[in-house]
Order: sequence, then structure tokens, then C-alpha cells
Amino acid sequence: MAAVRNAAEGAAGFGGGTARAAAERIRSAGGAAGRPRQILIVSPSLPGLHQTDAPGHLAWHLARRLAAEGAAPRLLIPRQGEAGESATRWWAACREAGIPADILPEPDGAEGLLGWRTLEWLRRRPLPDLLIALDARGIAATLLLARSMGLALVGLPILVAVSGWLGWADPPDTPRGPRDLQRAHLERQAMAGADALLFAHSRLREAWAATGAALPPHLVLPPLGAAELDPALPPAWLAAEAPPHAQAARRLAAFARSLAPDGPPLVLPLPRGAGDGRSPDPLLAFLEALAGERPPLRLAAGRPPPELRPPRLPAKAQVLLSDPADLAAPLAQDAAAAGLPVLLLDHSGRAAPVVFAEDVPLLPFLARIPAPPPPPPPPDPPPLVSVCISHFDRPQLLAQTLDSLRAQTWPRLEVVLVDDASPSAATREFLAAQEADFAARGWQILRNETEAWQSVSRNRAVAAARGELILIMDDDNLARPEEVEVMVRALYASGADAVGALQDLFEGEGNPLAQGTPRLPRVGFFPHGGPADLGVVWNVFGDVNVLFRREAFEEVGGYTPEIGLGCEDYELGAALAARGRRLLVIPQPLYLYRYSAVNMAKGMSNERLYWSHRRPLRPALAGLSPAAQRLLLFVHGVEHAQQQGQGWSYWAGRPFSAPLPELHLPDPDAPGQSFALAAAALALRAGNPGPLRRMLPRLLGHPGTPALLEEAVLADPADPTLRTALLAADAAAGTARARRVLLRLVEAGRDAEARLLAEALAQAEAGA
Repeated sequence: MAAVRNAAEGAAGFGGGTARAAAERIRSAGGAAGRPRQILIVSPSLPGLHQTDAPGHLAWHLARRLAAEGAAPRLLIPRQGEAGESATRWWAACREAGIPADILPEPDGAEGLLGWRTLEWLRRRPLPDLLIALDARGIAATLLLARSMGLALVGLPILVAVSGWLGWADPPDTPRGPRDLQRAHLERQAMAGADALLFAHSRLREAWAATGAALPPHLVLPPLGAAELDPALPPAWLAAEAPPHAQAARRLAAFARSLAPDGPPLVLPLPRGAGDGRSPDPLLAFLEALAGERPPLRLAAGRPPPELRPPRLPAKAQVLLSDPADLAAPLAQDAAAAGLPVLLLDHSGRAAPVVFAEDVPLLPFLARIPAPPPPPPPPDPPPLVSVCISHFDRPQLLAQTLDSLRAQTWPRLEVVLVDDASPSAATREFLAAQEADFAARGWQILRNETEAWQSVSRNRAVAAARGELILIMDDDNLARPEEVEVMVRALYASGADAVGALQDLFEGEGNPLAQGTPRLPRVGFFPHGGPADLGVVWNVFGDVNVLFRREAFEEVGGYTPEIGLGCEDYELGAALAARGRRLLVIPQPLYLYRYSAVNMAKGMSNERLYWSHRRPLRPALAGLSPAAQRLLLFVHGVEHAQQQGQGWSYWAGRPFSAPLPELHLPDPDAPGQSFALAAAALALRAGNPGPLRRMLPRLLGHPGTPALLEEAVLADPADPTLRTALLAADAAAGTARARRVLLRLVEAGRDAEARLLAEALAQAEAGA
């Protein structure tokens, strides 16, 4: 019967369930029982259905290569509603290539949503022999986390195909917004936890090794692509991508100026946008760097619709990469696979040929990837879990919460309930009616004599609790029957210090768990437990519903007592991160979070809500200099002013007003030159001159700027922007700071750098 069942599973999908031993899934390159290896490739995009990009291109051609080698690949991608006619061509191409494909049922959305939807899709199906996820968007981070906790995908080897994680080749001072920081965190988590890595080119491997992260079994892929070479098309230099930033644009312009007037033209695709507003427009930087020269140049206006059919390229074309990030660009991969020369520009604009990896079979490498061992189980006997609840005068909702805890599957549970001086007779009657059941179960009811707010009440509950594990819970939320058991198993399997979970959102005063009607979870908040630096402006740690090891909770001192303010759970998560403790968020909705008309945040003024959001900054501010503290407070204030202006999160529906008037927010320019100069100096002394370069137009004319420029040029005399600014400041003030830097460079034996500055001084004097 088992053989019949396995055969039926193979016909229906991938074959094999969650509990199938890994040896059966990967024991040979041909797959278990001699069948083709079942390989699922998960990508955030595919050419023909989404905008053509490096991850989608790599996923499609990786599937084609594996099919050609005898495997049975399958594609899984998010839904994209505006795909239109291209979806028809995509389906036809997949059928023609013999590659099954699935689309996730719901549209794509916030970072983390794609990984969770992929996990939910996999839970309902037999597992493949191997899973390969593209690095973009960090899809595998959620899958690896679920596997490490023993929740799903146990024994399934998970690989990450690396086309280029966010910012891997960007200049070190490239600014990052909160969403980019979150995406970069997920992508790094995915790569760090993968069983093996498939790099699109060798520079990605070198860049990953340079981060200091562990390098698991890996393979540098040969160029994966397809192109039709057309001898009828005139020769051309083809830029693989528009330059992504000003530095790349300048090196591309230097190369363009070297082209012969009657030679093949440089075909440059226009950038998709006009820059991010925080750094120079790359196209404008390119035109300025041409310095009035007119090389043979053709701008490709717009992009053709993404297609799956091979592109037609001139047989005598050469492909130009202005930035290492272009190595994984579709045009570069297509050209290299077709045998066209691919060249990478250095900082001076000189082109050097790119050496790609040798074309080797992929399946033998995949067959050597071992299945991961199962995670460790909880200790035996099972530990006692103490659920700590602070309650204030809503007995009808508390009754539902307690019923959900009585239905838990975990065998050792106590509830410690602290009533925060509820004034109503209804609450007193309800609590009195609970005392007999509480006593029979070994649970506790404590009462505050005066209202002390949630932080004090929760700390009191923890102090009275007997368990070695502490679960904090709100008095209006509902625990799914498996919540405590899943949390305990996840905590011990992952070795974390605390675990939260995703929320299943609902509204009203009813009890969805008691209605008996199945409902799909409604998840709208995807905390990831990090990165900790993003935690100063965004809640990446999750809700109050967290299971702690007692020693971790006590190490940070529990909740900070604060009457009238919220966000104490957010502050506790930040305090754990500051001490190096690991708080992980289970990628599964384990409790129902009630949107209530009496939500505490809804009754707060803008000022109280802002000061609530200031609480998570306390752990980050501790030990910083006054200048660094002011800079961090400023960044935090700007972010929350923007959230308030956009009506985002807790600020929804509130009138807009500056939440921190002493810094004149929300206008980030209001603090003026002195504050900007202090911020630039702080970054410079931390080894990052980028903010000084970007803010120079605002800082020129401030009396403190020349001294800071002198310091910056002494640190990096080769930086032309800073060098030119210092010479201009000398000329305007009649000072000789540049000569003083030159003397110090000579005295320090930094001859090459001194020569650069001496040449600049000579040119400035000649121009004067």
C-alpha cells in the first residue's frame, strides 16, 4: 500500500511527504526509485510574466538547464495581476519546455509575505526532493526558519540561487531606507541558512565570503541564458544595464569618450527612474561626465516587453558592464551563453574581459547536498509554561481568552492573571467565579490595589509565575489550541531565547474559535525579529504575544514601568536585541489578534503615541555620545513624522502635527547647517564620508565646514569631491588648509596620496 500511495503522490505533484526520510529523496541524481529528481524553483519573478530581471532570468534558465539534464523542475512564482497578454506567452513557453509552473493564489505584497505564502503552499502538498529559492526578497528565510523549528519541510534540502542580494556591489555609503534594510536582512538570512548556494558568477561568491559569513557547499554557475546571433545586425557595444549609480555612470562615460567617432556605437538603455532623490541621478552624471564630447552613442528609449524567446543580438556585439552588479543581468548572461565577449569596466573606465565559470553539469552537485538533520525535541519531562496576563475591566473578552488557554494541547500550563484594579462590579463577579477553576488547575489570580498599567502588571505576573518558560498574552486575544505547544517546540528546536508568532487578525467582540467555521488566516503584519538597527524606527520584533526563556526576560529587567504609554513589548524586543539575545518570529499565525474599539493606542493623543514609540530607542541610545544620541533621535523623529503624514500603522486617521517640535519635524532640513554638519562629522569619524559628500551643497558657507573638509581629505586624499571642496574653501577664505594636509601626508610617508593633492593644488593655482 505504501508503494501505491507514493506512486499516487508522484502523479499528483512532487511525490513524498514531510516525514519521508531524506535518504529516500536524494539518494541518487535520478531521484528516489529511479524517477527524475523533483526540484521546485521558487522565484519572485519570471521573464514573460513579470519585469525581466536577474532573479527571474536565472530561475527560468536554471529550470531549463535542469530539465535538459534529466531532472523534473517545477516553477513557483507570485501572482502578478497586470501581466496581461505576456502570461499567455509564458504558459505556452513553459508547456513547450516541459516545465510545470504554479502561481501563488494571492497577489504579492509586503516583504516576508511571499515567503509565508510559499510556505503555506508547500504545507498543502507533497514535498519535492530539493527546493531552490532565488535570493531576491529572501523567500528562503521563512522556509529555513520553519524547517529549523521543526514546523514544516523537515528533511528537505533548501538551496539559494544567488543573482545578487540587495546592495552587494553598491558603494559603501549608499543610503538605505527601512524597506531596503528589511529586504537585505531577509536575503542575508536566506543565504546564511541555506544548505548550499548557487552563485550566478564568481564575484558574488567573493562578495559573500568578504562578509565573513560561513560559505556552505556552493557552485558558481556557468552563464545561463539564450540568444540568437544575427550577422545582419550592425556591430555595437551593448550596455547590459543602465548605470545604477553615479560612480558607474562616470566610468561608463569614460569608456564612451574612448570610442572612435566612426566605430560601433554604445547602445545605452535608459534608466527606469530618475534616481531615488537621495543620490545623484545616474543619467545626469553620465551626461555631465561626457564633458561636452559626442561619442557614438545610441540611447534605447524604454524597455521591450519582457519575453521568454531568445533576444536577437548582433553577431559582432560586445557587452559592457558598468558595474559588477550587471554580471547577473539578463543581457550579460544571454550574451555569455552565446559566446559573445563580456567586459567589465574598472573605476577608470578601462574594460577587462570577464571569465565565467566552466560549464559543468548541475545534478551531480545537487546529489551531494545532504538532507538536514531533524531539529531537537523539547526536553522530557515537558517544561512548565506560565501564561502571564494583565487585565483591565473587560471580562467578556477575558472569558474568551481563558477558554482558549483551557483548550491548549501543551500538557503543563499555568495561567497567572493580574487584574489591574478594574473598577466594575461585572469584573469583580467574573473573577470571583473563576477562582475555583483556577485553584483546581494550579492557576493564580492576583489583584492590584491601584491601577498600575500593563508593564507593572505583567512584571508582577512573571514574578509570581512558577514556569521556566513565560508566555505574555493580552486579555482580548485568542490562542489557537496548538499555540503553546508549537511555541515550545520552536523555542527548543531553534535554540532561540524567545519566540513570537504571526497574528491572525479579526474584528468584533465574538469568538471565531468557538464558531466552528473554518476561516483562512488574515495576516497583515510580518515582523522578522530583525535587523536590530531597523528596530529603532520599525517594530521588527512583533506583538506582546511572545514566549520567553525566564532567564532572558529577567536579564533585561522585564518591562519598563511607564504609566500612560504603550509599546512596552517593542521596547523589550529592542532590549533583547541590544544584549545579543535571539527573538525569532514563528512564520505561522498561532493566535487571533482582536481589533478592538477600546484599543489603548486609539485613545492616546498624538504626543503620547509618539512618546510610546520613543521607548524602543532607549536600549539603542544607552552608551552613545550626545551627538550620536541626537542624530538617532532625529532619524527616529523623521521616520515617525513620515508615518504620521501617510496615516500608516498606529497613526491612521489621526490629524497631522509635528510629534517632536524641538527639532521642527517633520521637515528634515529644519535643523539647519549646524545639525547637518554634526551628523556629517559623526559619520566621517565612524569611517563613512558619504554623508559629508552628499550634504556639501548645504554645508558650504558654514564656518565649521573647512575644518571638517581638512579632516576628510587627510583621511582620503584620493576622493576628488572632498579634495575639490577643500580647495574651493581655501580659495574662498584665503586659507591654506590643503597645503597643511599635503605637509602632513608627506611627513607620514604617504607619497602617492601627497602627489595627488599636489597635482590638484598646482591645477587650482594655475586656474587662479
